[in-house]
Amino acid sequence: MQILAVEKLCKSFGGLKAINNLDLSVNEGEIIGIIGPNGSGKTTSLNLLTGFLKPNSGTIKFRGEEIGGLRRHRVCQKGISRTFQLCKPFID
Repeated sequence: MQILAVEKLCKSFGGLKAINNLDLSVNEGEIIGIIGPNGSGKTTSLNLLTGFLKPNSGTIKFRGEEIGGLRRHRVCQKGISRTFQLCKPFID
């Protein structure tokens, strides 16, 4: 069963196309990785999937429900979240 479906997802920052027609699907129980060089759109993709950014176009469906453009707390309530890399999690 397909749990995540991304179709023709696009995100631009001014004249820079960070994501251009991304298609991605994840089936239930699958584990995937996203790899690529700096500037290839990995973080932007995750920010779109988790509601930190709104797509310019395209669809993001989680369990068959459109979540593209929802605010991040709503996306989290649906079951998608992210963590951030902390170089120093405990500050003196």
